Amino acid sequence: MRHKTSKKIFTYWNNLRGARTAPERTEIEPSDIRDILDDTFILEVDHLYRTISFRLAGTKLCSSYGRELKSVGYLGLWDEVDNLKIFDAVKQVYEYSKPMVIAHIAETENKQFLEYETLLLPLSNGSSQTVRILGTAAPTKNPSWIGIDPVINNRIKSVRSVDLENIINGPPLVPKLPITSNEPQKAPRKVGHLTIFDGGLEN
Repeated sequence: MRHKTSKKIFTYWNNLRGARTAPERTEIEPSDIRDILDDTFILEVDHLYRTISFRLAGTKLCSSYGRELKSVGYLGLWDEVDNLKIFDAVKQVYEYSKPMVIAHIAETENKQFLEYETLLLPLSNGSSQTVRILGTAAPTKNPSWIGIDPVINNRIKSVRSVDLENIINGPPLVPKLPITSNEPQKAPRKVGHLTIFDGGLEN
């Protein structure tokens, strides 16, 4: 993950899930991710009708496509040659609980191109026939024409899974305590105009 939006939503998702494979969909609180909500979406996978569509989509994301994305088929946003790869990426998320990162190039009506990063995260859906997936899609740059020249197609650059077993959460926030010694402290001594405090060398 390179984009700050992807990193933020992943951190939020990862904290919610704890030791589980995925958090419950009911645990997602929009107010908790308000600063990236415009780039966030939820996909709905309906096994009965074999469809993948937007359940919800942020305003910035909808604006970039020049339309409301709710209920729009997800595969329809991608180039036809990439449909199978996108379907497989979505399947990896909901069947195997693997977060997937997709780097892609968006093409607009006026043949302008912009790189995006999309992150797809699994949500626990219980025994429901309908599966939900949490995601973000954010551009690597913000040109002035976003929202004016709508995106009409996306081509994949790369698709990869996130290795949850090797996620580095960083060191614990425990203050480093000074090294203490059981030896009695020697009184300072004067050498000329200087005050000398005797100490020791760390091993």
